Amino acid sequence: MVNESAVVKFFKGYGRLTIFMMPIGIAINFIGGQIALLLKLPVYLDSIGTILVGATCGMGPGAVVGAISNILNAITSPPTLAFGVLNIMFGLLAGYLARRGVFKSWSKTLLSAIPFALIGGVLGAIITIWVFGGLAVGGGAIVVGALVALGLDVNTANFVAQVPMDILDKVPTVMIVFAIIKGIPNRTHAKLPLGYIYLGKNKAGASTKPSGTSVS
Repeated sequence: MVNESAVVKFFKGYGRLTIFMMPIGIAINFIGGQIALLLKLPVYLDSIGTILVGATCGMGPGAVVGAISNILNAITSPPTLAFGVLNIMFGLLAGYLARRGVFKSWSKTLLSAIPFALIGGVLGAIITIWVFGGLAVGGGAIVVGALVALGLDVNTANFVAQVPMDILDKVPTVMIVFAIIKGIPNRTHAKLPLGYIYLGKNKAGASTKPSGTSVS
């Protein structure tokens, strides 16, 4: 008997709702990314779905959504394929932060934009310099070009531009994710791998609230 492929085993480890959430996350990423590219916005908008799936379904599904999203975006913008590792890392980080309860609080969610932006900004700048010789793609090219015109060398311009741009991108991204999570019904959370976190329960299903505290 032929052994099951790693892909089949991976998907069998998750419920139907998680598998259903993954293409939704990919679609959100694709639409957001295409809007940003077509309008040449100084943001990316291509990781909302990745972070959402990572925060509700876990690191694995989040990483898969990030990887597939970059492959699809590369159909219309091939250079974006080089940045696939960033979206994968966003999915992994989202799952990790979710387990620590970050996305239960709007203030913690807002602060989570910083590590996401550091991953996207610093690693994004390194990839741009290493793979493209400092020639930024998308809306970032406009900002980098302006900084070079002001006298900065192209490498410095990439680092100076990328981190602030990523913060500008990740703040609305994580807050949109927070709003979506808050809008998900409890009955749906109950079927998601990390839904117990947002229901105030531990992984075994027991409430984490102190005894005597009413559950809304």
